[in-house]
Order: sequence, then structure tokens, then C-alpha cells
Amino acid sequence: MSELKELAAKNYNEAYELVVEGSPADALLGLELAASSLNLWRQVGTPKNEAIGLWLYSRALLNAGAKDLAVEAAAKCVEIAEILEIDWMLASALEGLARATGSAESKARAAAAIAAISAPRDRELIESQFADLR
Repeated sequence: MSELKELAAKNYNEAYELVVEGSPADALLGLELAASSLNLWRQVGTPKNEAIGLWLYSRALLNAGAKDLAVEAAAKCVEIAEILEIDWMLASALEGLARATGSAESKARAAAAIAAISAPRDRELIESQFADLR
């Protein structure tokens, strides 16, 4: 793994801890690390890495109060996931869009995509991320 990939992964993991598992006081640092990770993945990663980075970046934006930008990042994540046609990735992207928009339509679309994930372990993971939105 190149140094850039290692740094992208490190930033992503640190951002995840702050954004998903951290407190509101962690919002700014989580946003900074999520943006850094996304930028690095765009330089050295694949479209799959970019989509995963956008998912976290959207959550970080939402935590920082930038709802419109969170929706924009989540929508881009969904766009990439639809092209990749990976069931768990699309479900995760739709979970992110549902979180960013808060709309019943987005939540229903995400729930349907989660139910369609073929691998039980992947389905359980995405369901756990979606649980607080139900």
C-alpha cells in the first residue's frame, strides 16, 4: 500500500471514530479528517473508495450543520454506488442519503436496498447503521 493510501485509510479511520462514534464537540475535527481522507482517496483510490469517503464526508457535514452540502455529498455517493452495482454499497449510500435528507422517501428506499443485500453479514452491518433512523 502506498503512503498516500495508508494516509487516506488512517484519516478515514480517525474521522470515522469522531464522526460516527464521537461527540458533538468532535464535529469540526471529524469534518476536517473526513475531507482529507476523501481528497486522498480521490487521488489514489478507486470509485469504491471515493463512494465510501463521500458517505463519511456526508455524515461529517451533517454533524457540522451543513445539511445542504451533506445531501450533495450523499447524492454523489449514491450516483457512484449505482454505477458500481454492489448491493451493500448502494444500501449504505442510500442510508447516507436518508440520514442527510431525513425524508420518508429516502428512508424507504434505503430500507428496501438494505433488505436486498445478499450477504447476511453485510446486511446486518448496514442495518445497524440505519437503526437510529427508523
